[in-house]
Parts: sequence; C-alpha cells; structure tokens
Amino acid sequence: MLFFQGAELSVGEVAERAGIGQSTASEQLALLRRGGVVTPRREGKIIRYRGDRDGIRKALSELQAYLEVCC
Repeated sequence: MLFFQGAELSVGEVAERAGIGQSTASEQLALLRRGGVVTPRREGKIIRYRGDRDGIRKALSELQAYLEVCC
C-alpha cells in the first residue's frame, strides 16, 4: 500500500517504508516502471513514483486472462 491514494514517493521513501536498501528499492521501482505499474515524475534532482492506475488495471487483466487458461 505504498502508493495508496495517489501517494508519490522517492526511492529513499520507498526503501524506508518497505524496510529495504535504496539500491533494492531502485531496482524494484525500475521493474515496476517497465511493467507500467508505477509512473515517475522528476522533481528537481529527485524522482518521485506513483501508482499508474491504468497500468495496474491492464496488468491485473492480463494476469486474470492468463490464470483462466493456465491452471
């Protein structure tokens, strides 16, 4: 629930709240961004991430379609 209600978080904030290192948080956010689940926004030198509602819906829809045929 890190990105609940449109919250925007920096890598450091994600790392702190998730209890992981900043490099791990950065790697995970990059994967989520590539998957269309989070969206970055530059704020000066800081990049803030927020959940991408449409991307999440698409990912869930694709997962649901996959689960209907796989198992």
